[in-house]
Amino acid sequence: MADRLALELPGWARGVLVIADVHGHPDLFAALLRLAESEARFVVSLGDLVDRGTDNAATIRQMLQLLAERRGLFIRGNHDDKLFRTLKGNPTVVDSDLAVTVEQLDAAADSAALKKGFFEAYRKAPYLVRLGGTVMVHGAFAPAMLKAKSLPSKLRSLALYGEATPDPVRKKPVRTYRWLDSVPARATVVIGHHPVSDASILVQRNAAGGRLIHLDCGAGKGRGLGALRLDRKGTVETALRARRQDGEVVTEAAPFADYSGVAAETEIG
Repeated sequence: MADRLALELPGWARGVLVIADVHGHPDLFAALLRLAESEARFVVSLGDLVDRGTDNAATIRQMLQLLAERRGLFIRGNHDDKLFRTLKGNPTVVDSDLAVTVEQLDAAADSAALKKGFFEAYRKAPYLVRLGGTVMVHGAFAPAMLKAKSLPSKLRSLALYGEATPDPVRKKPVRTYRWLDSVPARATVVIGHHPVSDASILVQRNAAGGRLIHLDCGAGKGRGLGALRLDRKGTVETALRARRQDGEVVTEAAPFADYSGVAAETEIG
């Protein structure tokens, strides 16, 4: 598969369900996969399938089944990329999140199949998917991503990690969105990667009329899993999230909100 994919939906699909960063929570993922099946929607996962969750092996198993049944695909995320490089044998910094993921994969009865399946699936996964006027990418977008068949390393890094600037006080990168100005008029970019609000799906707009939708509701930090319905032409319909309530997973509508209303607040912790 090329770095960029123009999505052609199968005939059975009435639309798309875009799912944000799952981060190893198969119960939340399963609820949205059931919804997608009941609504005859093709699934596009925004990446970061792994790390931080309760059962990363099960999450990979779910995605591999989805791929085998041709009911969906996933976009490369930075956490997936780190697992891929580790499985490939490249030198990587194995932090606590990745260490738990690898331990869970090692402990699975089908460990070898899961590792091989994920490795091969990641190699074929795109950095960016486009459907009509909507672009789906994990971290950040640049117009040049729509032109080059094979993305140069700088654009691959942008797609995976987004845009950030150093913060000497917090001693960690702060994600920024200067690239929003480059989103074309009437286009929509949907990203994960940056959990800021779990109650609303946050939206930013630029002066030209381009739109950015933040779909990550913080599943990786124990919150909800965001999702977005698109019609067959890529037009945004509604947003929702899966979350735990009284020991069960519920799916519910999620309102859109202006990002500027919460941007100054502390990120989901």
